[in-house]
Amino acid sequence: MLRRYAKIGARVERPLVATLKGAARSEMRPPCRPTGDRFMTDPATAPEHTPSNPDTPDEPDGFERDGSVSDALHLLEWAARHKDDFQPPVGNKYLYSGRDFFAMVIGGPNARNDFHRVDSEEFFIQLQGDIVVKTWEDGRIIDHLVREGETFFIPPNVPHAPCRPAGTLGLVVERRRPAGEIEHQIFYCEKCGHLVHDQAFDCKDIVVHFRDAMEAFWADDSRNQCRQCGARVTKPGPYVIPDEIR
Repeated sequence: MLRRYAKIGARVERPLVATLKGAARSEMRPPCRPTGDRFMTDPATAPEHTPSNPDTPDEPDGFERDGSVSDALHLLEWAARHKDDFQPPVGNKYLYSGRDFFAMVIGGPNARNDFHRVDSEEFFIQLQGDIVVKTWEDGRIIDHLVREGETFFIPPNVPHAPCRPAGTLGLVVERRRPAGEIEHQIFYCEKCGHLVHDQAFDCKDIVVHFRDAMEAFWADDSRNQCRQCGARVTKPGPYVIPDEIR
């Protein structure tokens, strides 16, 4: 199924990777701000900016509180400052949460065994280390190795499971879901491959909602047992790439 779509697996040019992985700058460049009337407003009296996405009002959306556009940031320096936020099971944190799309940085290791399916596309950029993205295609799991510097594209409605070892760092860009669009968190039996549970919901905050939903599933014995073979889908440990995939 996935092969019917254009899958991006090309390596990012080395100069870009080298720039992203360059040594931390000793001095931060000063922000370039116009001197027009808009930026001469006293911040104390300026009207407070209304968040682009009311479901994530505390996340960055490209605007400052006074309505001015946020400055550029150094991605890896930002990730280093927020490294304690990259916690299992998912390890994701919003880089931006806007009106039309959102971008997340995800640090490994993650510890999850769910598959995600939504009626929109997802774009992966692997910044540090190698990961595996599992897809469910024609009744079986396909492992896609995504190496450092590569990109990967998930077409709509393809169940997928990003598996991130320790020390990895990736960027994922997704479309903002319109109200009422349902997405799925799916669990398959790791022993026989039978569908164990399909959690369908209108997700408002993917960072919080997905984490809480999978924790609730693992703890609920009425939902996490396979009806085909009786095995349970339990909370996994941190992901490690098997040697046969490398």
